[in-house]
Amino acid sequence: MSKALLLAGHGSHLNSRSSEAVRAHARKLASTGVWDEVRVAFWKEEPSLARALDGCVAEDVTVVPVFMSEGYFTSDVIPTEMDLEGPVTRRRGRTVRCTDPVGVHPALADIIVERALEVGTKPVDVVFVLGHGTDRNVDSSNSVHQQIKRVSTLDRFAEVFAVFTDQEPNIRSVLDLAQGRAATIVPFFVSEGWHVGQVAAEGAAGIRYTEPAGTHRDLATVITDLAQEVLSSEKQS
Repeated sequence: MSKALLLAGHGSHLNSRSSEAVRAHARKLASTGVWDEVRVAFWKEEPSLARALDGCVAEDVTVVPVFMSEGYFTSDVIPTEMDLEGPVTRRRGRTVRCTDPVGVHPALADIIVERALEVGTKPVDVVFVLGHGTDRNVDSSNSVHQQIKRVSTLDRFAEVFAVFTDQEPNIRSVLDLAQGRAATIVPFFVSEGWHVGQVAAEGAAGIRYTEPAGTHRDLATVITDLAQEVLSSEKQS
């Protein structure tokens, strides 16, 4: 049976760089030869989620949402646009399964730490994990808080805080929370799109900004793990 991996992303009409990371991860995964097809699809770019499986010949498809949190896009947009019936959809001889989003995977904690160390963050410094968040969906910030707990238990930095662009605590509270200590902001975003650029432009002087967590090379491994986990759990059930 032929197998396909589909990376489902957001994309953007405002910033052409928004989908670059998803496409780069797809190219890397395609080079492994694990899947017969590796495809991408986006909410705000082409190829669209609604046409994601056009031309796909594989009978077995695993969809991995390349989003940093659970919420509206993973629970509503992707299933609706792709006409999915739930975690597993069987239709016309094809099985399509959907995994958790990449941002909930435990390995993201190690990626956050590595991003912070890349820019010279020291053990006495404060780290802020910057998420999007939204007051419209309570699940949106959960993955950030989960990763904060994981990073904190590693005891690599003085303190680790969550801040957001669209909910409280807002990124504007960074200086108050840092209390004069050196600080690093790790954007918990998939790519260097519009949100990351806007936040960096408004950031306070002297605050380190890392590359987004979602552009890290190890995200391809996270995607593979999520795909394999859902396949294994289905075989065991």
